[in-house]
Amino acid sequence: MSLPEVKDRRAEPGIPETSQGREMAERFGRRATDKLAQAGAKPPVRASGLRSSAVLATAIFVLANFCMTFYTPIKFDEFRFPYQGWAWWAFNDLKKTTEVHNVALLGSSLMVSAVAGVDANYLNKTLDLSQYHKASYLDDSMHTRFGGKFNTFNLSVPGQMPSDAYMTLKGMCATANRPDVVIYGVAPRDFIDSTMAGPADTEPFRYLRRLVSIDDIAQGAFRTPIAKLEWFLQNALYMFGHAIDFQLTIKDAEESIINKLVACPPKGKAFTWWDRIKLIPNYFPGEIRPMAVMTGPISEKAARERWIDNTAEYRERYKHPDKETYKTQFYFLKKLATFCKKERIELVLINMPLTSYNIHLLSPPKYMSFVGDLRLFAFENSLPFYDMCTPSNYAQNDFHDSVHLNAYGGKKFFDQLINIMSLSGRLAQRFVLAGKDLERHQAVAETEPTRVQ
Repeated sequence: MSLPEVKDRRAEPGIPETSQGREMAERFGRRATDKLAQAGAKPPVRASGLRSSAVLATAIFVLANFCMTFYTPIKFDEFRFPYQGWAWWAFNDLKKTTEVHNVALLGSSLMVSAVAGVDANYLNKTLDLSQYHKASYLDDSMHTRFGGKFNTFNLSVPGQMPSDAYMTLKGMCATANRPDVVIYGVAPRDFIDSTMAGPADTEPFRYLRRLVSIDDIAQGAFRTPIAKLEWFLQNALYMFGHAIDFQLTIKDAEESIINKLVACPPKGKAFTWWDRIKLIPNYFPGEIRPMAVMTGPISEKAARERWIDNTAEYRERYKHPDKETYKTQFYFLKKLATFCKKERIELVLINMPLTSYNIHLLSPPKYMSFVGDLRLFAFENSLPFYDMCTPSNYAQNDFHDSVHLNAYGGKKFFDQLINIMSLSGRLAQRFVLAGKDLERHQAVAETEPTRVQ
């Protein structure tokens, strides 16, 4: 079908060359152009300034990232993080300390609860768990049994999984703190938690990847193509990899400007962390502040009578055990064992005590399968392994819920642990050497240097 020919009617006889005639011709021409567009004819293409600007901006962005990859003009503080959870507080304390630590503790809230309860009673004072990362009762018990000096740093945090434990120990060594012995307490939840999507989704992992390289575990840490792509871009693009640092810098600048322009009223009360958790309790649920988590001395009668029913929580955690998650966490346990051998660190693997009730929530066959896998893993990797979950040794009144030991159950746990470790000749000798090395180090540090006249 041929398109109609558009004629200039000004050339036809009878239409004078007037302003009205020119207007009619232009109007007719516009209508004809509209008809051409409707008939499928393409309008003429015009160069876009926006397209040129986009290409230029992309080129500048790529060039800037390329330059910053080889020359870092900005020195960021890798210890800063917008989410101040348990791992952040542990490393905030670790980076400031000048003490030498010859023992480290790893584990989830099961280890946190055991240490906190027994130390509050042993020291007879209230402890702020955002600041307190020692294990005083354990240190003095090891000193009594093995001699020498012991200074333990408690790196256990609630929710810690083997993937977090591996990153945590690597982070400790990266801060020039290498322990001689690591005691790692584990439980089934650490390997099958249904509420966790993947290793890279935990708060400790997201924070600690700022301190240590994860190139060697990327295949195990990221389960989806999107997560793997994000990791690749963080390595390839400087600005993408330091997005958190730029956000924190911009936030600091914004707060500084706002505070100068719009100062708080003299009698105004600042909106605190405490106000926020009352208003939005599930916003950053793992974040804590000084004096947010306190534990104090407790009488035996009060500890034995206190009981919290956390059945609903653990039914949810045990609800859909994922075989891939279970396999992945054993992969990270293997990475932890390999790292310890490389750094000449003695790794002691402990199966933490649980109540019989909690074991039945998981189901006894699944629990026994888990313990069997731990035993096999320890055998294959030549690790000392102790199964401390013996229902005959622990009653319900040793716990303050179905999994967490109270102060008196915690004391029983550490007493039994020290006793059983002392019966192992090789491991006992390792503790003796670690205690002597730290004692010698402290003696040298306390000796005043001889002044040369």
